[in-house]
Amino acid sequence: MALNIKYRSLKAFLYAVETGSFTLGANRLGVTQPSFTALIQDLEQVLDLKLFERSTRAIALTAAGVELRDRIQRPIADLEEAYRSMEDLAAVRRGQVVVGALPSASLVLVPPTLAALRGSHPGLEPKIVEAYNDELLDMLRTNQVEFAIAAQLGDMADMMFEPLVDDTFCVVFPPGHPIGEHDSVSWNDLLSYQLVLLSPGSSARRQFDQALGLTHAPKLLHYDITHMTTAVVLVKQGLGIAVLPKLPLSVLPMGKLRYKPLSDTSAQRRIGIVYRQNRHLSPASRAFISQAKQMAAATEK
Repeated sequence: MALNIKYRSLKAFLYAVETGSFTLGANRLGVTQPSFTALIQDLEQVLDLKLFERSTRAIALTAAGVELRDRIQRPIADLEEAYRSMEDLAAVRRGQVVVGALPSASLVLVPPTLAALRGSHPGLEPKIVEAYNDELLDMLRTNQVEFAIAAQLGDMADMMFEPLVDDTFCVVFPPGHPIGEHDSVSWNDLLSYQLVLLSPGSSARRQFDQALGLTHAPKLLHYDITHMTTAVVLVKQGLGIAVLPKLPLSVLPMGKLRYKPLSDTSAQRRIGIVYRQNRHLSPASRAFISQAKQMAAATEK
């Protein structure tokens, strides 16, 4: 049989014990003295025990009252602490969130988002996992990250997508390179030159291969690299031209390098918040996403 446990009656009992008075206990609980007395009487009725001996001047615990006090003080304090902890989570005064992010998003969108959150939600503890798009989707499906800042590519039927920014891929080249003489540059135009490409698994490489129908690396691919900064350094040394997303170019060490957006519609991508359809995002995640959207809006201006 379920017990008829009433928190308010137990709290009234503890306030009466702490203050030694029904009047002072009622003030602590924020009720009138008759209401406070009714709470104590209700508790005594439920337990079928007398908890206090009362006189006109004072109250004293009975033996049953002493035992009840000793048994419930710590559990009630723990229960209240648990509620306060949940309130902190709901208000994002504390909390942890694991976020997946594309390398380009990690360079441009994530740092200002983290800086802003440190000011608005100092108790929030975000952890950022940087990975390529396909890896991020796998992490979402295996619950390794709560949500990801990823591109809207591939099989995402089981995902929700909230757009952040539109991006395009560009060819990055040194001053004086022949590619710079083109009025517009397509994927096919790149095949005449030595190439520096991001490795398979990246959205840049995926869109490059799909646009050209490639199943093997192009003949003029001399450098198959992981990091965008490495690609920029190789281009600076005159070792080829690179295909990189436009989004992070402003924070990469471009120096005197030039870039041109690729003209093909297949060179476009949309980056956004991705999470599983059946996933309930925590308040901490929603706070991060809200801040990321503000940073994305500022980026597109």
